[in-house]
Amino acid sequence: MKFSIGDIVLLKRTGEEGRVAGFVNNEMVEVEINGTHFPVFLDEVDHPYLKWFTEKKKNKIPVAKTLDDFPQEKKQQVKQQQIASGFHLSFLPVFRFDEFEDIVDKLKTYFINQTPYQLDLVYECSGSFGSIFSHRTVLQPFSHFYLHDIPFEEMHDQPRFTWAIAQKDDKNKAANLKDTLRIKPKKLFDYISNIQQKNEPMFYVRLADDFPLPSAVKDSKQEESKDTIAAVVKALKTPKKEKVRLEIDLHIDQLVDDIKGLSNFEMLSIQLNTFEDALEEAIRLHQQSLVVIHGVGKGKLKTEIHTLLKSTPEVDFFLHDWNPRYGYGATEIFFKQ
Repeated sequence: MKFSIGDIVLLKRTGEEGRVAGFVNNEMVEVEINGTHFPVFLDEVDHPYLKWFTEKKKNKIPVAKTLDDFPQEKKQQVKQQQIASGFHLSFLPVFRFDEFEDIVDKLKTYFINQTPYQLDLVYECSGSFGSIFSHRTVLQPFSHFYLHDIPFEEMHDQPRFTWAIAQKDDKNKAANLKDTLRIKPKKLFDYISNIQQKNEPMFYVRLADDFPLPSAVKDSKQEESKDTIAAVVKALKTPKKEKVRLEIDLHIDQLVDDIKGLSNFEMLSIQLNTFEDALEEAIRLHQQSLVVIHGVGKGKLKTEIHTLLKSTPEVDFFLHDWNPRYGYGATEIFFKQ
């Protein structure tokens, strides 16, 4: 017997390849092809080695004799994100896979100097529990400087990014800048969604375009635009009455364009931050009342809002009763006068 069980065989009539699954008798074998078993006479099958050998010869790839014979790889153009001139804080989201999707784990923070100045930088990131990171360094012209990582969860508390820069070895004391940046959750979500759509690695927040002009130059510029400034001052003297907001709708679809990719914690953070802004505005404008529409749901948002109201001294009392317009999905707040 020239075949053994498991041998690959070639059917002479059809050219198909199969496997010997067993022996029927001295003249027949059982062949399996694609899960189908059938008997075949021994003189109708053969070893496939000759076929394999001849096919390899026909398909043999010619050997390249010189470097010119090798195909040249086309250079891929790497899409670079254009950074405007000035001073920026940039954030690189680092993702991790969480069961079903990629979520942002942390943000890598950079200070970017897109100017010809050498800078002294003083920087601090602080949250609700104090300083998270602080540093002082010298930045070279047109350079990026890595500062620190910040867990994504801490961004929901809107940490403060405080920075101060000055031109190194410059005697003009006017040539320095400082400010504090805070990013609201909705804006952060928009930033991340935007770079994902554009397939870009990080987003940038411009802090300033340039240093303020020296006083002499500034004075000459002011003289040239005296009429324009006078017009602006006149406009500023006319007080603008701020629009009072009597109700705030906290349904998440009213606050963000797309909730895809947002976790329940992220959505709750956006709703609470929006409510806090509305509450602060109502207190500042000395409103008598404010209606907050929180919906019914599982009651988590309502509970958080009521807890916050109990600790706000400007709140006289609040009511959560059935209302023909809102049902049980709203709370009416009354302020001390």
